[in-house]
Amino acid sequence: MLEGIAGLAIGLMVGATLVWLWLDSKMGSGESVETLKRENQRFREEVNEHFIQTAELINQLTDSYKAVFDHLSEGAEKLVDEQAVRERMPRVSDEEIRLKRLGALRDQGAEQG
Repeated sequence: MLEGIAGLAIGLMVGATLVWLWLDSKMGSGESVETLKRENQRFREEVNEHFIQTAELINQLTDSYKAVFDHLSEGAEKLVDEQAVRERMPRVSDEEIRLKRLGALRDQGAEQG
């Protein structure tokens, strides 16, 4: 029984020493904190870029949706009998629908209307 406990203790010490040596060689002497800071900064920049691109793509999707909506509206005005539209469609507000630009700065949003 004592031999088993002694073997376990020696195994733990050898394992801990190997892990310590492995981590020490992996981190290097002076690169630990500075490397982590650089990697963190690079990751944050990638995240920012990802969400900026996502906002731009959503803007394109919104513009495409509006173009389809406008196309269908124009087609309905030209091709569908006005009487049929009044009978089959519920009355909706005459207010213009505006879609806000996602990801736009306040100054840009004010210029675009």
